[in-house]
Amino acid sequence: MSLPNAPTVRLARQEILAFSLCALFVGFFVAAEVLGGKLFRFQILGNGPASLGLGEGREFVATAGILAFPLTFVMTDIVNEYFGKPMVRLFTLIAIGVNVLLQPVIRAAIAVPAVSYTPGVTSEQMQEAYSIALGQTTAIVGASLVAFALAQWLDAQVFTWLRRRTGGRMLWLRAQGSTVVSQLIDTLAVIFLAFVWIPSATGGEPWSSAQALEVSLTNYVYKFLIAVVSTPSLYVVHMAVDAYLGKDVARALSAAAHPGDGA
Repeated sequence: MSLPNAPTVRLARQEILAFSLCALFVGFFVAAEVLGGKLFRFQILGNGPASLGLGEGREFVATAGILAFPLTFVMTDIVNEYFGKPMVRLFTLIAIGVNVLLQPVIRAAIAVPAVSYTPGVTSEQMQEAYSIALGQTTAIVGASLVAFALAQWLDAQVFTWLRRRTGGRMLWLRAQGSTVVSQLIDTLAVIFLAFVWIPSATGGEPWSSAQALEVSLTNYVYKFLIAVVSTPSLYVVHMAVDAYLGKDVARALSAAAHPGDGA
């Protein structure tokens, strides 16, 4: 039942697009953070770090969060393309805020005792598995959020600079160029913060700088490859946005977000 004389709110398509991109961006980031407690091993065409001169390991080790995190790369570049750096900063702050607010909820979910109705799995086993999967340390969570904020700022700066330098052409160059640079900084920052600097400052057992650098380089390899592989998906999303807004509106929105770049 509608209220008498209640105003009807109609959102413009660009507003709906902004809300949708924000939801996807925050969702992918939070999913990556929650999934990050699981590690898995893999090789690249039969090659590991030792084969590529990046360490002694025969296999790369990655967090399951990497399955969702690359999608934030795509969202960041699309948001920057149509709404500019201020919106990227806003979405980044929202994503970090949501993650911080979720931490007490996750800690509470870990604390409540588990009950198992799965045959062959006791309640104690279920509780232990849940705690291991979701119980990331405060140092890792904090380092991840700081590194994410730094990487997002750098990504937006490089994306905008490349867009201006190319006159709005070569979407792949500004998208992948910004991602490759920002993820290098993100990888170094999160590893050194979580495993070297924070433990050193809090009386923990820090890794050596050599260990941290080796792990950072191996982690960056698969992030770099994912950035390259994600290029087609970026164009697909770009075309979908153009089709939804209409090319003229999309072009005008992008021009307003990046005045003076010659596009």
